[in-house]
Amino acid sequence: MTDKRYNLMVSVLAHNLLNHVNLGPVIGNLSSPLFGMSNTLAGGFGFGSNSGTSAAGGTESGNRRIEMQVKFSF
Repeated sequence: MTDKRYNLMVSVLAHNLLNHVNLGPVIGNLSSPLFGMSNTLAGGFGFGSNSGTSAAGGTESGNRRIEMQVKFSF
């Protein structure tokens, strides 16, 4: 009789799921057609960057993000 053990683990992690969009600073150039509007997202509590290449996951930290993971061990 063999005594094998199998384990399946499923996890879901959500960041900023219920928050609204955190906009960046408004455009202050009077000659711009986008004057007074924001066309960027805020970096999010001082973590990450606005370039979209932060260290954690490659996305801005102010955006909504859902991560799913399945792990099977035997």
